[in-house]
Amino acid sequence: MSKMKVAVVSHDIAWRDIEENVITVADLLNRVDRDCDIVVLPELFTTGNILSKEDVTDLAEDENGIAIVNVQRWSQFFGFAICGTFLAKDNGKFYNRAFFAEPFGDITYYDKRHIRSNKEPIIVGLDSGIDLSPIIRFRGWNISIQTGSDIMYPIWCRATAINSDVIINPSSWQDDEANKNKHLMIARAIENQVYFIGANRIGVDNYFKYNSPSLIIDYKGMDISYQLDSKKITYAILEKEPLLNYRKSHDYQINADKFKLL
Repeated sequence: MSKMKVAVVSHDIAWRDIEENVITVADLLNRVDRDCDIVVLPELFTTGNILSKEDVTDLAEDENGIAIVNVQRWSQFFGFAICGTFLAKDNGKFYNRAFFAEPFGDITYYDKRHIRSNKEPIIVGLDSGIDLSPIIRFRGWNISIQTGSDIMYPIWCRATAINSDVIINPSSWQDDEANKNKHLMIARAIENQVYFIGANRIGVDNYFKYNSPSLIIDYKGMDISYQLDSKKITYAILEKEPLLNYRKSHDYQINADKFKLL
């Protein structure tokens, strides 16, 4: 596909209430334009930020839980891919796990690497992912995923993005991080010559306020996102040919340093 329409759905995540969040997201997805190719949900879209180890134990799900079962059902019903993250349990460990669910049933996972910004490993006991995001080939585009604070680590982002056309970052940025988040998204888009989709939640929980906007940035660092009748849904059109032409005329990668990730 030479063009791809993407949307970000931002909702006020009901803290610790998986079923309520599933109902809210289902309603918002019904409002999304049906010609979208990808819809992105915020980080931990079914639980919100969890800062208690006991809550993690109670709320974490495996891949047959409420979150993923509904995500796959929605993707098949609406015909677009859905990306976000959920609180996952896997062989006695707990992850902030991203998913990319496709309409024909395929699903790809990525476990958030950098989880220390809010003392998550100390307070919550989450485990860091060890693998780079796999490159997801979807409708002729190469897509990779980062999550939240992964954006602050440019070497990790470069390694993730090197063969990508689009980076998706489901996030949960607090109000006081709005300016930082915007500039990090712009930087990651420019230096990696990719489209960058930053999907943030809205509202409040027991800890923070979240109104840092969701943005979709092009490979030149320009905000190309727009909203129609709802601030909860943000759209953009991604164009492949201009991206490839720009890379040919501005080949940053030819002199890029090579780093070995541990």
